[in-house]
Amino acid sequence: MTSTTPRKRRAYAARVPAEQRRTQVLDAALHLVVTRGHNATTMDAVAEQAGVTKPVVYGQFRSRNELLAALLRREQEAALRQLLEVLPGDPGRFLTEDAPEFIARTLADFLNAVQETPDRWYCIVMPMADMPAEFHAAREAARAIALDRAESLTRWLLEAVGAPAELDPEIVAHTVTALFEMAARLVLTDPGRYRPERFVGAIRAAVGLVQPR
Repeated sequence: MTSTTPRKRRAYAARVPAEQRRTQVLDAALHLVVTRGHNATTMDAVAEQAGVTKPVVYGQFRSRNELLAALLRREQEAALRQLLEVLPGDPGRFLTEDAPEFIARTLADFLNAVQETPDRWYCIVMPMADMPAEFHAAREAARAIALDRAESLTRWLLEAVGAPAELDPEIVAHTVTALFEMAARLVLTDPGRYRPERFVGAIRAAVGLVQPR
């Protein structure tokens, strides 16, 4: 007697939109760069990290170099957007806010951005020996933009608090930038001990010391 029971069709995974798949692959590559290093971020490793086959990765990027170049562009552009949101181009908008609170809030916003996208900021603020020259150049370019914006803000802040003339805006900007970078490194590497609010409180108190009484 012939069975008339219909055969079950093989279940296929839902098709993922190309843009979503591209993001998935880039996210996997970024995680590998941070956790295993640039040299270990191969197409095979990216496929394994993303949970897809290697042809899926090649369907998005023709080569490892193309993938890493796309990753660099994405992270550089996103980091710059975050920086420029944190460091306003028109400090006059904040004239109603006192200087210690302005700086404390700026640091808090920056560290929040670091915590929201830790892999991105790990690549920016942590030393990574096997990074190629293009990554180092992109990191320095982003830092130069942030430093220029920081110096403009510093000039405004020093005038706002009536700081002594000896407080050189360029030197202060370099110092503040280095402080922000150090805070980001500690928040990333030891978040339990170095919470953003510790840095924010310290900055608020330190800036308050130079205000006229």
